Amino acid sequence: MEEAEAVFMIERIYVKDSSFESPNAPLSFVQTEAPTVDVGLNTASNQVEGMDGLTEVILTVTVKAKAGESTYFAVEVQQAGLFRIQNIPEEHLPALIAVHCPTILFPYAREVVADMVGRGGFQPLHLHPVNFEALYQQAQQEQVGHTTQ
Repeated sequence: MEEAEAVFMIERIYVKDSSFESPNAPLSFVQTEAPTVDVGLNTASNQVEGMDGLTEVILTVTVKAKAGESTYFAVEVQQAGLFRIQNIPEEHLPALIAVHCPTILFPYAREVVADMVGRGGFQPLHLHPVNFEALYQQAQQEQVGHTTQ
């Protein structure tokens, strides 16, 4: 019996949702205090009903720039991708979805964040690259730590 060939392909990359808020504009444009910038990342995935072999992966990037109690801006981008994933061994799927798919999606999300911040009247914000493999391994170790306690 022949084994079916493993398939991993990008079918489509798209922005699923995005928002930008600058609640203190125009006052935030004249602030002299440099804001602190917090970046949050989250990944979710689901099988697409009626589309055999397609998995939607959504990378959510949240950025908040604040100085004290004053919010300069808040951005949230849900960058999504449709990936054809077939005949991949079950044990490899979590890493594929948590590491490889977000690694593909992140540059697109980064571009959307920079564009939205720039259009909001601020200097474009260029997020640093993210090592999703290290984040995945850290999450795996934390999960092991929680189950052994």
